[in-house]
Amino acid sequence: MKLISYALAILAIAAAGFTGWNAKDNYSKEVVKQDGLIQNNVTLTRNIKVKEGERTAADSAKDLALDEESKAKAELEASKSKATELANTLDSISGDLEVAAAEKKKIDASMEALRGKFPGIELEEVPRVVKDMETSQKKLVGEEQDASLVKKRLEEDIAKNLAESSRIVEKINQSIKRVEGNTFQATIVAVDNDWNFVVIGAGEKSGLTGESRLLIQRDGRLLGKLLISKLEPNTAVADVEPGSLRNGVVLQAGDQVILESVSAN
Repeated sequence: MKLISYALAILAIAAAGFTGWNAKDNYSKEVVKQDGLIQNNVTLTRNIKVKEGERTAADSAKDLALDEESKAKAELEASKSKATELANTLDSISGDLEVAAAEKKKIDASMEALRGKFPGIELEEVPRVVKDMETSQKKLVGEEQDASLVKKRLEEDIAKNLAESSRIVEKINQSIKRVEGNTFQATIVAVDNDWNFVVIGAGEKSGLTGESRLLIQRDGRLLGKLLISKLEPNTAVADVEPGSLRNGVVLQAGDQVILESVSAN
């Protein structure tokens, strides 16, 4: 009976030990699981913060993109408005050009009519010629009462005026022939009046050569002549031909030059 009791006690102790060991093992596993959950929670929290940061950055990027889109739309609208304004301006200029072209036709017609009345005489010379003739006539009438003498002197003055007119006509015809075949025109961009040379905004590419002789003009008036001294592709240096410059004339940037003779080019 004692032996059985001992055996039972041993079995009970063994069972208790096994149960305790099994409980300890289960506890350890639960601790490991809990540690894993804690670590997972830490990782999840970190990931959440990262995602929140990414979301914040994405929101900022979205706001920036929306702002840029608004600016782009505003710039586009401004460009459209500017384009419309430019188109309206272009239409206005086109209308002005049409009016100017019509006025030019009228002026050309008037000039042709004047040339018909004063053939071969430059328009600028017409008032002077007429005035000279009228002055001569009045002077003769005032000084001489004799009709025949007045007529004779008037005829002499008219003959002189006609001779002068013929000289003017010849000069004009020469100028017309030169200008009609002369398509070259350039601008003086720099002047040294102390050393009597200029820089021209045209060179070899414009057809100039070292032998080219040029005329200087301002508002249609001949000022002097130039001789090429240095030639570049797009510019040229030219000396003022001695004795050719009109008295009192000071050359300046913006004066125009043309070829003296087309054949010289």
